[in-house]
Amino acid sequence: MKTKNTVQIILLFIGFLMQAQPKTQNPLVGSWMGRTITKDLSSTELVLFKLEWKNNSIKGKMDFPDKRVKDVSLDKAWIINDSVFADARKSLGWPESAPLIFKGKIMPGDSIIDGMWGGNTPLKLSRTKYVFELKTNSNPKIAGFKIIKLIESTPIKDQQATGDCWSFATTSFIETEAMRLGKKPVVLSPMFFVRPTYINKAENYIRRNGASAFTEGDLTFSVLKAYKEFGAIPESVYSGKLDSDIRHDHSEMNKDLLEKVKFYVNSHGDLTPEIYRNQVAEILNQTLGKVPNIFIYDGKTYTPKSFANEMIGINPDDYVEITSYTHHPFYSKFTLEIEANWNNNQYLNLPIDDFASVIDNALLHNYSVCWDGDIYEGFKNGFAVLDNPKIITQRIRQAAFDNRTTEDVHNMHIIGRAEDEKGKPYYILKNSSDNNDCGGYLYMSKDYLLLKTISVLVNKNAISKAISKKVGKNL
Repeated sequence: MKTKNTVQIILLFIGFLMQAQPKTQNPLVGSWMGRTITKDLSSTELVLFKLEWKNNSIKGKMDFPDKRVKDVSLDKAWIINDSVFADARKSLGWPESAPLIFKGKIMPGDSIIDGMWGGNTPLKLSRTKYVFELKTNSNPKIAGFKIIKLIESTPIKDQQATGDCWSFATTSFIETEAMRLGKKPVVLSPMFFVRPTYINKAENYIRRNGASAFTEGDLTFSVLKAYKEFGAIPESVYSGKLDSDIRHDHSEMNKDLLEKVKFYVNSHGDLTPEIYRNQVAEILNQTLGKVPNIFIYDGKTYTPKSFANEMIGINPDDYVEITSYTHHPFYSKFTLEIEANWNNNQYLNLPIDDFASVIDNALLHNYSVCWDGDIYEGFKNGFAVLDNPKIITQRIRQAAFDNRTTEDVHNMHIIGRAEDEKGKPYYILKNSSDNNDCGGYLYMSKDYLLLKTISVLVNKNAISKAISKKVGKNL
């Protein structure tokens, strides 16, 4: 009996030791940093790879601290023997013919990877514990500026590692409109509006045989459409995350969704909208989770529709998206030719002076404005200012749209106005993305707004009677 017990104890001890042994870790897991030469060969830039082992494969992101850009997703990273490969062509919008973002070889000691960046530029990566962080401006007041108007709004949002700025900005806009109507402040879930938008966009992509946009990017229209059809839900009830401790990260979800809709584009026969809409919804569930049909908020039971009606109270039909371009008639609506406008939404077209007047008049009368535009120039450290300030005319604005130096890139929420010490006007915006250290509150110069704005969403009642009269029934 003693011998049997002794054997059992020894076996248990051996099992404990085996479990205590550190698991063999993929040599790529961790952070790697190095400097490479820029495309124009004029300087160097820092590159930070962050790699983890997840679901039996290597997942990763890239940071570019010198450019103040964080969390660019890798499409794929893998290792064969001591050779390392990283692909980011889809994330960066490169063609399939482009080279891999990085190829290298792990040197003895597993602390150096010696390789090539972008196919032809040397890059030596070293293990690092460095963590790159971006700045978020939590105070709308900036030294040296005088706030002229600041509309009461909800707290700053953080879209994290997603491209859902359109939903975060429009959700902030809806919350602020509810407050203007006298409702109690409430923080809504942007992901509640993202779900149905993806499903509708997937159906459109499949029906058009892939000849339509299917990316993270979208527009204010989609949020208002989802609100009108499904209502709204508090962030505290539905965060769009399976674990409240993790960040929003849709890189894997977006990859799975694209593969699924492409599969259905190439399918024929046994195919119905119910089938592919349900499968798209199931992919969304794996990252965003399921939306509750009923929930309790402040001790009362709601559905998303009843919550929207009682706690928010806006009418989606009260809003209009306004732009200003000469290739369509003024004071009428048209379908704006941008990739994200997959649903052929209509924009009201106004001359540039009326366009600017609508924005200023809205803010003056406590109506905030949802902004859509370009952030590739002069967008850094909490400011959006043109590299070469100038008077923006209708012709200059049109040329920027035609030559694609102004594109549909990002959405934000305008809540006020300010002036610098010389009386130069600025607009105060809420920004859900912290890239370029512009997270939180941002100041945008007026010439930047006139040149780099694609369109704005406003309440129709914020448009002056004089302009409304010119628009007539098109409003």
